[in-house]
Amino acid sequence: MWIFSGHVSILCLLPAVAVLAREPLRPVDKLSVELRELVEDGGSVTGRPVTLRAMMLRGAAGREVVWLRVGEEGVAEAALRLAEQPEVMRVERYELMVPDNDATSWLIQSGSEEDGRTVWRRGLTGVGQVIGVADTGLDVDACQFRYSGSADAITWAVDEPQPPEAVRDRPGNKVITYYVLGEAEAYDGSSAHYHGTHSTGNAAGDDFAHLASGVSDGHDPHDGMAPGAQIVFQDIGSHDGYLVGLVGVSMYDVLAQAHATGVRIHSNSYGVAGASPEYDIDSASIDEAVWAHNDLVVLFSAGNYGPGSETVNGTGAVAKNTLTVGASGPVQLDVFGSILELSEDLLFFSSQGPTADGRLKPDVVAPGMTFSATTDPDTVVPLGCCDRAGDEMFAVSVSDDNCSVDHDWPAIGTSFSTPVTAGAAALVRQYFVDGFWRSGVPEPETGFNPTAALVKAVLINGAVPLGGGTFFSDEELAPRPAPGQGWGRVNLEEFFWFDGDERHALVLEDVPNPVPDDPMQRSEPAPWPYAGDALTTGDERTWLLPKVAAGGTLKVTLVWNDPPGVPGADPVLVNDLDLEVWSPEGERWLGNRGFAEDGLAEPAGDEQPDRLNNVEGVFLRSPGAGAFRVRVIAHAVPGNDLPGSRAQGFSIVASAEFLPPLPEKVEPARAAPGEELSDVTVTGRDFVGDVQLDFGPGVELSGCEVIDERTIHIALLTVSADAERGRRAVTASVFHSLTGTGQDLFRVGAEGCGCGAGSAPGGAFCIAIFGLAGLHLLRRTRITRPGRHKMP
Repeated sequence: MWIFSGHVSILCLLPAVAVLAREPLRPVDKLSVELRELVEDGGSVTGRPVTLRAMMLRGAAGREVVWLRVGEEGVAEAALRLAEQPEVMRVERYELMVPDNDATSWLIQSGSEEDGRTVWRRGLTGVGQVIGVADTGLDVDACQFRYSGSADAITWAVDEPQPPEAVRDRPGNKVITYYVLGEAEAYDGSSAHYHGTHSTGNAAGDDFAHLASGVSDGHDPHDGMAPGAQIVFQDIGSHDGYLVGLVGVSMYDVLAQAHATGVRIHSNSYGVAGASPEYDIDSASIDEAVWAHNDLVVLFSAGNYGPGSETVNGTGAVAKNTLTVGASGPVQLDVFGSILELSEDLLFFSSQGPTADGRLKPDVVAPGMTFSATTDPDTVVPLGCCDRAGDEMFAVSVSDDNCSVDHDWPAIGTSFSTPVTAGAAALVRQYFVDGFWRSGVPEPETGFNPTAALVKAVLINGAVPLGGGTFFSDEELAPRPAPGQGWGRVNLEEFFWFDGDERHALVLEDVPNPVPDDPMQRSEPAPWPYAGDALTTGDERTWLLPKVAAGGTLKVTLVWNDPPGVPGADPVLVNDLDLEVWSPEGERWLGNRGFAEDGLAEPAGDEQPDRLNNVEGVFLRSPGAGAFRVRVIAHAVPGNDLPGSRAQGFSIVASAEFLPPLPEKVEPARAAPGEELSDVTVTGRDFVGDVQLDFGPGVELSGCEVIDERTIHIALLTVSADAERGRRAVTASVFHSLTGTGQDLFRVGAEGCGCGAGSAPGGAFCIAIFGLAGLHLLRRTRITRPGRHKMP
């Protein structure tokens, strides 16, 4: 049974179910006949019917998974009969899935109450982004899910189309489309404590009394993390709390429908009832969807089964390409008048990995305790919204134009840390789409569509380690990266950099998977600034980083969306990349190796590379002098039967207090319009390979070479005939965004004498001075070749 990861007090625990598997042999066309025989031989239904599903040879998409309902006493025989079919590679027993902030917004942005909501203040509120949510239902007339009080602002549910088909029903509304999947029942109800309405409000709720925009966050206490984002809702719940909408449909098709409707962030707060760390059919189906849809970020809740090994709740929580989210504490919790500070703690119920094959899950944590706006505003996280009319709870609450919440006790669970992180992911996408990455201010002309791997890498790279323990538990909190807190708590400002910030973030590469017919793969130049090739076995890619300020930290994160693995395999990784970081002295750090108590790594020594995870990180203490080198090695890229899978896309990011290259002197320092200079030397500080120099309009450079960290040699400098005269600043940049500028280092033509109409000396005097200056210049200039001058 799948459960929502929220409302830990109502979780249902069912016994684990054994599965039968068979190696794939050959595809046949008579399966439907065999299945009809199985139904007839399945035995009488004396208890509730049991659902089996069989994964076919060719993969995990919907047309390749067969569903079968039989009586309880016929399960064993039916499963064996299915497993005997030569085209069946796996048989699983499937259980119905059921349901698993104001201070939160500043906590995940700056991490500081004093600094507050720094990301919103920069204009990043999620505008232009679309978040998808699959959940119990939505209170569609609530003020957080409409742009006005008009009836036209409400988006009502539609039964058609079914996944993977899609429709943009109300593209101008807050909710673009409200899908009802399969046998689900529209709208939210009290059976699941308004789970879908809460989770959606956490991600993108925005009270229309003060709407978010690109210039204002329009903040209301019960708004979500990305209030400017739009929503696509997929209703998968029945009014008795079960997720019947997921029966008979593949997760691939559910995600494909959302993507086709415009979703690029998809939040899922549910999972299998009981701890289930094994990679199953759903896990493979989700991984295939993300692998194929390069820009679709899929998030899943880790579950609420508490500390201990392998307690994650299955399906998307153990998939490779998802961002799995655990639950950290809120800023404060008032327990009968005692104020507890919990933002540095892991909450006791948050599920922990590793997965059955040893991979790290969850990836990150975020606050998993959100409060209604009716509780004490000084001590709570008033986030999320639900429906209430007096003391009566509506079973189906869509008719009262409400803007209230449903209870005063907090909503608790990884169900709510997940949409909080989905809202943060929407802000990450907007950071790149709006062009903030280039100069720390919005430059839409430099914006690009980031891959899902890049968004995931940013959230992991910016995460901060929890400094507390496990709240309400004796379980010790292991330092990151660890199966409890993953890479730490989401903190956007730890990666984002804005104009004037000391810490800087770099995207070293963002390469999509080579999926056939994928719009992110184009024959013409790519619309984003990083368009390298996907890696095949034996390929390497290397970057020389800028120098890092003394005493700082350097964080490098590599993420790739891996092709789907075989359910039940160990390991499930298909394509294996390795991350290495080298110091100028030759010390080597390996991804995910050597981490100490403070969450930073020591050199790898004799340790071997990670062969399990498709996320690798190197976080260094005080890197020291000199430029570090980063290398990605394609250890093995065998692919699988999916077209394009024998080459692997990836994303790699780095953040630190990088030192910008700073030009200080140019020799020769002057050239007339239409002339050339050879053998020009630029001296300065903190030069590294790939430094780009800019002398302003009309000046072209060729043959630039970094000699050392203080010297750049230019073979030829050409000044166009129509170049504007005067002093020039010289700018040096690396990775497009880290820049340093030296003022008045170069001069085009002779300097003006400052004489003009009405000035005291008069025009004749000005011309005379100019002539004398020119004569003096000629006496001191040695012509080396026509059109080229060398200044002594």
